[in-house]
Amino acid sequence: MSIYYAIVEGDPLDNGNGYVLTGSEYSLIDNDKGRHRKQTHLGQLAYCGVCQSSGSILAKAQIRDSLRGYDARLQAYEAVDGDMVLCKCERHPRVMACYARSVMYIDEGRTSPVVAQSATHSSRTYDEQVTASARGVSLQGYPFLIETSDGQTVCGRADGNGRLPRIYTDSASSYAIHWGDDALSHEGWSNAE
Repeated sequence: MSIYYAIVEGDPLDNGNGYVLTGSEYSLIDNDKGRHRKQTHLGQLAYCGVCQSSGSILAKAQIRDSLRGYDARLQAYEAVDGDMVLCKCERHPRVMACYARSVMYIDEGRTSPVVAQSATHSSRTYDEQVTASARGVSLQGYPFLIETSDGQTVCGRADGNGRLPRIYTDSASSYAIHWGDDALSHEGWSNAE
């Protein structure tokens, strides 16, 4: 099972120095603080501060096209975390979902994929959510990569309260969390969410 989150204007790039510039005026997503953000679609722009250029967002996340929403007015599919920014860098950065993590696309590997609008809607039996803390330091935006024993990989950045996304599994099992540079350098970082 793989989880992908919607991309909205302002979401960061995985190179630590850039953000999504544009989104659709027709599709707004509320973040956890109630702020409306424009949903981003493939072909819209992101700015890379490393090479100081803007580039189009291309479909590079390993999500099936049938899971991506399609906007007929824009004639474009929705962008999800893990999609690539075509900037001038040799290694093109990926967009990372940060502000609209309430909208996710769950690919359970079935012929009829499940699209979920909220992390609270799951048919899984077991769930767990980690909250990280460090005395005197905010962990907001700290990178993580979670690997479960059933092959699920979820990566992103901790929210303002240090929370990671809730993990759902069919049975009681363990999982590994990679933090910081370990998460960013992990093989699964660029194509897992």
